[in-house]
Amino acid sequence: MNAMLPIELVDQILDHGHRLGLPLIATCADISSARPAQLADGTPVASLFPFSQDAGAYWRQGDLALHNAIVTVARGLAEPFYFDRGKIGSWRPLRVDPEIEREAQRRSYAVESAIVAPVHLPAGVIGAVVWATSAPGVDIAAIFDREAAVLHPLALRFIAACNAGESQVTQIVQHRLTRREVQCLKLAAAGKTDAEIGIILGLSVPTIRFHMRQASGRLGEIGRLRTVQRAVALGYARPN
Repeated sequence: MNAMLPIELVDQILDHGHRLGLPLIATCADISSARPAQLADGTPVASLFPFSQDAGAYWRQGDLALHNAIVTVARGLAEPFYFDRGKIGSWRPLRVDPEIEREAQRRSYAVESAIVAPVHLPAGVIGAVVWATSAPGVDIAAIFDREAAVLHPLALRFIAACNAGESQVTQIVQHRLTRREVQCLKLAAAGKTDAEIGIILGLSVPTIRFHMRQASGRLGEIGRLRTVQRAVALGYARPN
């Protein structure tokens, strides 16, 4: 994944970090990828920012996303949150698994507090920008309340630019699904089999399969699983 980043985005992220007393910056354009986003010359995007020495070249750790507490929270939360000496908080109450907070304390990389801006893009891509400090005694909750609404749009622009590639062009296409196809996709996303969908809709199994094949073609996917995943990513259905 090569990125052509507007340099002002990098500068703005750094400037906000220094202004807020959160000078340690970590970024990840796609937590599902073991290959970090790179500039055209091969420079990892994450290396443009200073982060905790304890974390080392974290972007080279292909399995980091599998055991990192902050990444775990970013998977389930599409709004900013803060880390405060092992505790996780946000704008509204969160019920965080205690094991996640214990993991955050065990693998803090000498970070005392941080503001994290997760970014959830179409097709299931999740990235994040982290503004952090190793200094103790920072009232991160107060900074979060004041600044999170400023940092999150900046993180969104940055992560979107990383994923847009060198052309920076995002192609938008229209998927003309029928009402019946959407009904089938919604039920499939809820875990129903073709036979169960047929009973619910009063249709035969071959008819259900026909509608699913039609939906696959319109969404540009092959197979039931990928079609349902695509439908969920595009907002036609949601898993229950």
